[in-house]
Order: sequence, then C-alpha cells, then structure tokens
Amino acid sequence: MECKVKSENFIEIAEGKKDDVVSMSSSAYAGKIERNRGILKSILKVIVLCGRQNIALRGHTEEKSNFMALVNFRAETDLLLAKHLKESPPNARYLSPQIQNEFIELCGDQIRDNIVKECTEAKFFSLIADEVTDKSTTEQISMCVRFMGKDENGEYCLKESFVCFTETSSTTGEEITQKIIDKFNELGLIIDNLRGQGYDGTGNMAGKFSGVQARIKEIVPSAEYVHCYAHCLNLSVVKSCQLPLIRNMMDVVKEISYAFSYSAKRTGRFKTYLEGADNETTEALEGRKKIETLCETRWSSRADA
Repeated sequence: MECKVKSENFIEIAEGKKDDVVSMSSSAYAGKIERNRGILKSILKVIVLCGRQNIALRGHTEEKSNFMALVNFRAETDLLLAKHLKESPPNARYLSPQIQNEFIELCGDQIRDNIVKECTEAKFFSLIADEVTDKSTTEQISMCVRFMGKDENGEYCLKESFVCFTETSSTTGEEITQKIIDKFNELGLIIDNLRGQGYDGTGNMAGKFSGVQARIKEIVPSAEYVHCYAHCLNLSVVKSCQLPLIRNMMDVVKEISYAFSYSAKRTGRFKTYLEGADNETTEALEGRKKIETLCETRWSSRADA
C-alpha cells in the first residue's frame, strides 16, 4: 500500500500535477519573504510619514511614543501588521529604537544616492559648504550641491540639495578641503565637474591663498568662488542693528511686544481693536491676531515684529 502511494505521488510529480517537496518548501519560503517585506513596508511608511511631517518618533516612554501610536493606528486597517504585532515575539517586532535608526539611515542613504545620481546626470554642479560646532561640541561640515535637474513634470529647474554632514577634527583650510575631497570620492561625485563654490567669508573658507576656495581652485580652476549672499545679508543686518538709532528702535519694539505677549487683558483689547480695524491694518498684520514677539536670534523675525 505504501509503495502504491509513493508510486502515485511520483507519477503525479513527474506529470506536473503536484509540486515536489523542494518546490513546496520554496513556495513557503517565498511567501514568508513576501509577508515579512509587507510588514517592514508598513513600519517604514510610518517612519517616512513622521519624517515628512517633522514629527518626533520618540516619546517619554517607548510605549507612548508617536511612532508606536501611528503603528497601532495603522494596524487597525492593516491585517498583516496587526497579526504581526499580536503574534510575533517581543524581540522580533522590528519596532525598537535601534531598528528605527536603521530604517532612518537606510532612507537617508537612498535619498542621498538619488541626489548624487541626479547631480551626476546633470554633470556640472556647485558646492555649498559650511563648518559649525553642533550641540555635542562636534565640529561638522555641512555639504550641499546645486545643479540643474528635472522636476516632477520633466522640466529643467535649479535644484539645491543637502548631501551630508562630515566630521572634522580641525577647522583649517587644508583639513576642510581634504574632508570635502574625501567625501566627494566616497559619494561618487566627480570633482572635475565642479563649477562653483559658496562659503562664508571666514579666512579658512574664503582665504585667497590657503582658504578652502583657493585650495579647491588649484585642483579645479573653473570652480569659481562666490561669497554666500545669505551670509552677506546677515552680516549687514547685524552691523546695522549696532547703530544707536536702530538699536533704540529695536528696544522699543521689544518692550511693546513683551507688554502684549505677557498680558491677557492687553491681548484681548488688541483683538477687540482689530475687529473694527480697516483693511490696510488687517493686511499689514497678515491675518495675525497677536503682536509678533521680537526674536533675538532669527533676524528675519525682527522685520515681522
């Protein structure tokens, strides 16, 4: 009887009526891969959503974080994710902060690769860079590229994209130049296609003989240096705010804004006044119902105040 069953199975497999053990195990394995990919894709979409909306993933506790709240919300309509959260062991749910960081790094690598690919296809590009000390007292160089690319409609437009941060142990022109060249080689950007440089006016960046712009121009003579216009504007505003007349005016604006910001009664009277104000006053306030508070660090906010 057993031999008969084996012979029938052999004939059915030979005629293609039934899958063999290898095929059946491969199909189960393929289905498992597809299921795991679907779970990871659902989790990844939550991380991408938080990134696009500038929502912090972490909270005071891991269970009450924005990430977990959105994952549980998505599981209400995603049966595959809901089953994964319910049946998977705690150490295989792919929800830990370490896994979140890995997903973020993978997303960052993918975005950077796409930017580098677009920049390479455009061939010629410019570099915008600056060095700064972050909160952890680590000296970093921020690098952006500027090139002609295509928008969603396929039309050419000017693009300016952040590429990466790179740490440096020194802020000399020689060290920063070497870090930029090393990062170009790592990313696959061809330095010979560089046609422009944009930095601030500090000596280590804009120096005529030993600055970054001079050292890079020795390598690529066609890479013209341009002092960052935003930095020039900021320097001009900072300098003008030191003049007695403007400084006194800013102090008056500060006192007025504080007088209204820290008093509910004055703010209420101001709103009552706005209800009967003319169109010119309403348009000047751009629809705001409160007086803008003077910002000490962001110069663009000073103009609004």
